[in-house]
Amino acid sequence: MADNQGWLKFDFYPAGAELIRQGGRTGSLIVLKEGEVEVLRDGRFVSSIRQPGAIFGEMSVLLDRPHSATVRAVTDVQLYVIADALNVLEAHPAWLLQIARLLAQRVNTTTAQLVTLKQEQLEAEEDVLILPSAVFSSWADPQV
Repeated sequence: MADNQGWLKFDFYPAGAELIRQGGRTGSLIVLKEGEVEVLRDGRFVSSIRQPGAIFGEMSVLLDRPHSATVRAVTDVQLYVIADALNVLEAHPAWLLQIARLLAQRVNTTTAQLVTLKQEQLEAEEDVLILPSAVFSSWADPQV
């Protein structure tokens, strides 16, 4: 683990290791160099990521909140850890712009997924018989 600039260090984690724990706070950003990680929220699988340059921990850093998900190594991973990330980002505004673009892409993808899910729900409801509420008000409780 070589310390490159005080705030940036190279690190290695074996498969199965937890890089970020949901509910924890590190104040760091993690940038994937090589390998595959999985993201879990409330113990449920969210996604698998193996793209070099993927960033983790940014929501916790920017919102000053605990991590919203767990990130775990699926394979052995190599990564960079940016310690004291908020101060580093303040010193590098271009990086903030890149993170803003990343977050905008995530919002765009999430919105598209929500629209698709809503459309699927609406299509499924077409097959469901829905009685007007006035019908129920005239029914008495059935005796079993």
